[in-house]
Amino acid sequence: MIRVFLLAIVTALCFKANATHVMGGEITWKCTGNGYVFQLVFYRDCNGVDVNPISENLKIWNHPSLSTIPVQFVSRTDISPTCSAVAGSPPPLSCGSGANGGNGVGAIEKIIYESNPVTLSGVPPAQGWIITYSNFSRNGAITNLVNPTNYGVTIRATMYAIPGATAGVCTDNSPRFLQDPYLVLCAGENYEYNMHPSDEDLDSVVTILAAPMDRIEGATYNPPVDPDFVPYEAGFSAGNPTPDATFNAANIPLTLDSQNGHLSFRSFTIGGFVVKVIAQSYRNGVLIAEVEREMQLIVT
Repeated sequence: MIRVFLLAIVTALCFKANATHVMGGEITWKCTGNGYVFQLVFYRDCNGVDVNPISENLKIWNHPSLSTIPVQFVSRTDISPTCSAVAGSPPPLSCGSGANGGNGVGAIEKIIYESNPVTLSGVPPAQGWIITYSNFSRNGAITNLVNPTNYGVTIRATMYAIPGATAGVCTDNSPRFLQDPYLVLCAGENYEYNMHPSDEDLDSVVTILAAPMDRIEGATYNPPVDPDFVPYEAGFSAGNPTPDATFNAANIPLTLDSQNGHLSFRSFTIGGFVVKVIAQSYRNGVLIAEVEREMQLIVT
């Protein structure tokens, strides 16, 4: 009986240790003289477990010979909101150090990993070469998704065939988001944020909203079977991820300008709201790349 009781405690602690840290991220790539360099950006709730300070692995799907792309740790940056402390107020948000080092909701860290140059032989099929990163589990403060800590996250980017390109030769840089996410705002505050999606090859970029995905469980990338899409709470959807007037008459639902990537909304409803944006790049009217940024917006 004592062993069973101890096992139950350890299991509970392990579950807690694996929860409440994933807040989103993105995968992009640059074309160098030696191949593609992939970058993984990971947004972490500093009140949860720490990240791997050495390396992570990306998965690549539909490629005939390559299935994994290692990415090495590059840097970590505290992107918690900055402020001037006022006498009698709580201290400014900070990540501190290590697991559970944050001092409150809104203590957030940006972690970057990068690969060595990678040569991708061949030509992407119609569904593209899909690059993914999966992690478990989501932040427990999310309010627009059902039972968020029961689900992981999959971040995705896709490379499509480029008309006229030479097979196996690096010829394209992915679209990128030039502005870090603005993740914390006060209830009733107008949220105005432009992530500045850009393409250094001057390809046309269009942004759209999309639904967040669970982590990949098996050996096949086959959405919505594996990974599945994470279910929304009533009143929310991929196209309506923040509280609208049904929650509070003064709320203004989220809008996204597809041409310049500008997000805006206003919420008097407190909570954490997952928003996913996909940047698509087109060359001569042909879709050649997609990258997505998933982020958790905190209204406090």
